[in-house]
Amino acid sequence: MLPARALSYAGDSIALIALMLRVSGDGGPGAITALLLAFAVPTVVMIPFAGRIVDGYDSRTVLVWSSLLQAAAGVGLAFCHGLAATLALVCVLQVGQAVAGPAWGALIPRIVGEDLVGRTTGTSQALIGVATLAGSAVGGVLVGWSGDRGALLVDASTFLGLALVARVVRTRRSPEPGAVRERGALMAGLRSMFADPLLRILVPALWVFVLVGEAVNVVEVFLITDEIGLGPSGYGGVLAAQGAGAIAGAWFTGRLRTDKARSHAVLTGTAAIGVSCVLMGLAGGVVPLVIGAVAVGFGSGMLNAATSTLVVTRSAELVRGRVIAALGGTARAFSLLALLLGGLAGSVLGPRATFVTGGTGCAVAAVVAGVLVIRAGRRPAGGRPGEAEQGAAEAGPPSAVLMDSVERGVSH
Repeated sequence: MLPARALSYAGDSIALIALMLRVSGDGGPGAITALLLAFAVPTVVMIPFAGRIVDGYDSRTVLVWSSLLQAAAGVGLAFCHGLAATLALVCVLQVGQAVAGPAWGALIPRIVGEDLVGRTTGTSQALIGVATLAGSAVGGVLVGWSGDRGALLVDASTFLGLALVARVVRTRRSPEPGAVRERGALMAGLRSMFADPLLRILVPALWVFVLVGEAVNVVEVFLITDEIGLGPSGYGGVLAAQGAGAIAGAWFTGRLRTDKARSHAVLTGTAAIGVSCVLMGLAGGVVPLVIGAVAVGFGSGMLNAATSTLVVTRSAELVRGRVIAALGGTARAFSLLALLLGGLAGSVLGPRATFVTGGTGCAVAAVVAGVLVIRAGRRPAGGRPGEAEQGAAEAGPPSAVLMDSVERGVSH
């Protein structure tokens, strides 16, 4: 399953490059913005519906049909060239991804067992990082060799392979009848996350990283090419170094064994991103720039792998699809906001000041989250369950078995 999913992400990277090249020639910056919105908005809109589908239907059915939907959208993109058709088909592609992502995430604990969720998540994100880098490198070559049609057909073929894998995986996640019919089921994922005393602190830390990371991405090319003076190859090299750091961070975090260690990884990753962004903003040469880029990547790999594992292991099995969909959708929403903030900050402050300001905010957020985690850990043991039970009651039956202790660990 993991190699098949990684291969589909490589196909997505190839497709993104092909579509960026296509729409940039037809519509310029406005078309690029519309394309990026088409990739992001469906995931946000599908927050309540994707999780409901994942938790309400057999996993094999959901995964096979969502993968086939993505394959069909990829074939359609290969043969349709108008901007309107391209944007519509990208939305269809992302609707499929909005369902498939939480479905795979909720199935993983059933396949490997609860004890191996952390290791599997870290390995999966490391493989996806490698595949994404490879896809980015191959995408331009494929477009130059066979045009955007060939590149998009390659992407479609990866989804066909994923549908086949979903069909042959023996483990299935079959929900109990009526599992998603309780009152307020559409928002059960968000309520379940915030009923947990640890997730209600650490998930906002992830949102802060998304805001900072996506905002500085807007001006990163100007920092590297204009302020530091590197050319296109240097820009690509810095991004590759950052991607390598993310792979290493995800792999390392997958070896952590307890919730306490993972919560520390979230905080450490957020702080590393903040400090490293400041370093990149103040960098006067290539060496500190590359060191900062690798550290940003490593911190993001730690943060993503640790948060994903905590969200899965600290949520009830019945509601996991909705929780994972809520996490992915809200992260996408913050990435959209970050694109606007990054453009505004870049025009007002310039690239260097944007990096320094964003990094400082990220580091401060890490400190605040750390203080809150320490305070939560010092609460009397008898006080926490009552709070968790109250939050679970408000969230509805599926979240009633959420773990309620900040210090409770899952041994791997």
